[in-house]
Amino acid sequence: MNTLSLIAAGLVLTLVLERIFYISGLAAYSYYLTDRRLKGFANYKWQNQLFHAKLLTAKSRVVPAPTPHALNSSCIYNVTKTPIRLKAVVPDGVYWSITFHGRDQACYFTLNDIEARKKYGSDVEVVLTKSKRLHQAVGNEIVVEAPRLSRIGLILIRTIVMDPSNPNNIDQVREVQRKAFVEAVA
Repeated sequence: MNTLSLIAAGLVLTLVLERIFYISGLAAYSYYLTDRRLKGFANYKWQNQLFHAKLLTAKSRVVPAPTPHALNSSCIYNVTKTPIRLKAVVPDGVYWSITFHGRDQACYFTLNDIEARKKYGSDVEVVLTKSKRLHQAVGNEIVVEAPRLSRIGLILIRTIVMDPSNPNNIDQVREVQRKAFVEAVA
């Protein structure tokens, strides 16, 4: 091999290694930031429990730009040891959704009220596991596998109150919100 070939091979190797380190660094930093954000949630210490927030308004600043008139429920999940089951009731006449977010901040599962009613009816059960081989679906259960590096993440249930000036509407949606819960799968 001549000197020019060695220099070219060295440059190519340098560029390939630079890309690998760059992408790995971005991924690691993303996971680090998400872990910090998750630890900032009040319910981080109580993993695999669903917490129900109060009605958001335009003045709420828990998030930078909250969806007005939303009732949110959140759960910091941890499926490293055991799968969990989320049970929820799909409300009538309002927007409702469940989203699962991994440590890389990606949303890897979502289900809204229209799709849920069409496929599963008014009662939804989602089993989150680290491997689909660990749990076989029973009945209408939806089995979701957490991404490999996201055994800890966030579940968010959003319900939009259509008429926040109507206390009955808010109470109905809160009742549906309270029926949602997370439990360990035996």
